[in-house]
Amino acid sequence: MQNYAVDAKALGDFIKQIFMAAGLGDEDAGAVAELLVHADLRNVRSHGVLRTVPYLEKIQGGGVSKDSAYPVIKETVNTAVIDAQGGLGALVGEKAVEICREKAKDHGISMVVVKNSNHFGMGAHWALKLAGNDMIGFACSNTDLTMGPPGAREPFMGNNPFAFAFKAGEKYPEFCVDMATSLVAMGKCRDLAKRGKEIPSGWMLDRDGNDTTKVEDCYMMTTMAGHKGFGIALVVELFATLLSGGVLSPDINNQDLADTPELSSQCFACFNISAFRDLAEFQRDAENYIDRLHTLPMKEGMGTAKYPGEIEYGCKQLNTKEGVVLPETLVDDLAKTAKELGLDAAFLKTHPTDRQ
Repeated sequence: MQNYAVDAKALGDFIKQIFMAAGLGDEDAGAVAELLVHADLRNVRSHGVLRTVPYLEKIQGGGVSKDSAYPVIKETVNTAVIDAQGGLGALVGEKAVEICREKAKDHGISMVVVKNSNHFGMGAHWALKLAGNDMIGFACSNTDLTMGPPGAREPFMGNNPFAFAFKAGEKYPEFCVDMATSLVAMGKCRDLAKRGKEIPSGWMLDRDGNDTTKVEDCYMMTTMAGHKGFGIALVVELFATLLSGGVLSPDINNQDLADTPELSSQCFACFNISAFRDLAEFQRDAENYIDRLHTLPMKEGMGTAKYPGEIEYGCKQLNTKEGVVLPETLVDDLAKTAKELGLDAAFLKTHPTDRQ
């Protein structure tokens, strides 16, 4: 299968045009495009432009409100509750980040929760925005049913993802823990299938609770770290859903339904580092900590110990310079959509690459 290297800015402009053609305004379409392309830059392909067509179908099918004002329905000096009213996760996320950072500047710690939302994309995107240069950012979301506790034959909750991020000095600007509470994200399985690659055993379960490597037979995902992953998923539900008064995972709608909002819930938080200690000293200590991590003796062939987000940040630097790698099957899907919308997608296939 042929892969193509696509300039990130050109790809972002193209994805923005797709969502503008679907009826979003310039700024809103740009926010969605930024979210998706950012994921591909970091090689988190499960949440990249692979999601363009599903997002588009949800907008066209009525499963996303294009009219939501994302109102704040309850607020204190350092908290807020937003009703997304079935709007896009990318847009309510932007509003939540703005509110959260502003409150944390004045009050040290802030938290904004969201209900009645849709898929909010890569958690790292939001954690990094929340963090900026001076804070610790946290974001999490519940999702539609994908997992059950170990041994269950029926799903009970989503693989509720969460992310933390902060700038660990100039040397390490994107320290970021970003993970779903399943062993892997379902989107990663779909991405591998799209690229014609084998899906490892242990990632997915069929209707009988048995292991499967076929996406079409997947009924549930396996939990990260067994019962521990199940517990963390419930903690995410606490912060995102129970605090916002949103719809619990067992009752929210499948995110792939084009005509129905998912009604997911999210939580965004900021911790202003300067409220605790001098920011420069914090970042100095963080740099030193990671420097020491890099000096750890490693087993032969394992390379250097990596901090969370280091690999993704390296991918971001490379992909910004040399282009985002898209498989031919995905390029064809995007080209088909572009043709239907009267857009030119020829540029997607101008730079074949051997990069994976």
